[in-house]
Amino acid sequence: MKRCSIVVHSVSGNCFIIGSCLKEALEKRNVDVRFYRVEDPDLHIWANKEETANDYYEDIMTLPVVTPEKLIKSDMIIFGCPTVFGNMTAEMKTFIDTTVEMCEDHALADKFFACFTSCRFSLCEGSRCLDSLIYWAQENGMIHIPFGIHAELPSCHQPVQGIAHLEGSESLVRPSTQFGEEIDLYADNLASYIQE
Repeated sequence: MKRCSIVVHSVSGNCFIIGSCLKEALEKRNVDVRFYRVEDPDLHIWANKEETANDYYEDIMTLPVVTPEKLIKSDMIIFGCPTVFGNMTAEMKTFIDTTVEMCEDHALADKFFACFTSCRFSLCEGSRCLDSLIYWAQENGMIHIPFGIHAELPSCHQPVQGIAHLEGSESLVRPSTQFGEEIDLYADNLASYIQE
């Protein structure tokens, strides 16, 4: 069975929720999914300050911390992180910086890549974050699988690159049940690339 690694940085819990939904959807499609988090030494501080961060703190902390070696064992890698001013978070960037040697060795070349984000102000800023994650994948010679255009969904406002969740200024809007259609469509597409 081919392996997919979902790697998240989650503060409010929204990226954890999206990653969990994707994991469940891919497992239903017979994909071996591993779920990891990037290191965040300040997450406990956020959990003490903001109720939304506290809601999923323990769940997030149970995820194993990803290492570059875990990526090498994967056939597909999915990154998810919050958007900060149109970019990935510093914690995700710190992890990505540990993969420079793998990039130089082409260790991730020809692996599949997908991404998602949760953003506060607009899907436009989320789209920019997805672009920065995709740029990393391209530098590594990976094959990006976009969310694409889905006219069959009655109200799909997703960027083509991946999934973007609009959480609002206080991070209070959680991924809803309507978001499930997008997750299922993306999971169908992603699984088709690595099913045996």
